[in-house]
Amino acid sequence: MHFLPHFPLYLNPIFLFGLTLLLGLLGGEIARFTRFLPKISGYIAAGLLVGPGGFNIVTSSLLADARIFVDVALGLVLFDLGRHLDFSWLRHDRGLLPMAITESSLTFVLVFFVLLLFHIAWLPAALAATIAIATSPAIIMMVAYDLSAEGPVTRRTFMLTSLNNLFALILFTLLLPITQLKTSTDSLIFEHITYRLLGSLILGLIIFIITINLARLVGKSKESQFVLFVGAITLSIGLATSLNFSSMLTVFTLGVLARNLDYKHKLTEVNFGWLARLFFILLFVMTGVYLQLYGLWQLTWIVLAFVFVKILAKMSGILLFRQASHLTKQQAFALVLTLSPMAELAIGMSNRLVDFNPDLSHQLIIIITAVVSILNILGPIAVQIAFIKTGETLADSSR
Repeated sequence: MHFLPHFPLYLNPIFLFGLTLLLGLLGGEIARFTRFLPKISGYIAAGLLVGPGGFNIVTSSLLADARIFVDVALGLVLFDLGRHLDFSWLRHDRGLLPMAITESSLTFVLVFFVLLLFHIAWLPAALAATIAIATSPAIIMMVAYDLSAEGPVTRRTFMLTSLNNLFALILFTLLLPITQLKTSTDSLIFEHITYRLLGSLILGLIIFIITINLARLVGKSKESQFVLFVGAITLSIGLATSLNFSSMLTVFTLGVLARNLDYKHKLTEVNFGWLARLFFILLFVMTGVYLQLYGLWQLTWIVLAFVFVKILAKMSGILLFRQASHLTKQQAFALVLTLSPMAELAIGMSNRLVDFNPDLSHQLIIIITAVVSILNILGPIAVQIAFIKTGETLADSSR
């Protein structure tokens, strides 16, 4: 009977898409019933249970097939994050840019030297330190939206998260071609770096020009501009991937330009609403799938040192410029908590690293996933506490 399916069944990416949404929804509701865990913790736990670190329902091959969904979800997050980088606000708050530069630089330097002390080679150490600069935008967004958070800490959290990720994306784009140093000449590496960095920025600019001109045609209807933005984001991801640019930097650039170069206000503040929620759930469940807790036991001291110096660096940079940014001590320490999560962008960067040079350092991937595991568990709770304790939440404080 040739019409019957073959066993074991082939689980395709569409199956994974549906499974992640249903499991994520269930995990989020369980977390909500605890009244102290954010829904994000439930999404991530659901992914961890079905991934290679749990019951292994979602295998590595199925993960590879489903990368497109993760890329689109990450694209939505980065575009939205880029729209939070308001250059006029940086002129208003003179302490914010020096704060971001200082805490990002300290994070890179301290993590880099700590990893060198543990005998990690300089290039993997530099890549890991670059990934450490990034703060999870999706965790910040999801917790802030769930709590209806608004205020000085929330605004500065979004701005610093945007700047952190901008620095991390640029530095990662510069370092990634160097991973092929053994198979390329110095001049070719330099050309590759220039091609990826400038190409990503220019492509983001071109897509922005196309988008704003189309906005003139479709008008300010939120429904039309919703389709326009989603189309622009997916087009950016597809073109950047085909041209071997950084899709993450391209989409982020598009978001920044949409916020700061739309002088005639042709673009509206589109709320991605349920589409964003759908892809956020997908992104967090998939992040949980990627986590592998065995790294915590293999490299315990390296992982703990990594987490400690990352948080120390963020805290030092924020406290140095606390007064310049008109923050109280409570607000400054709350800001440290909100910048602690490290999730989907770190996973995205790790995936790109594997694509470029899978043999570079298996140990590096273990370290990053282990660090992300810790900060994924503690990060959403820390962000929720920070927003609630500073009195910036309008929703029920349990959520």
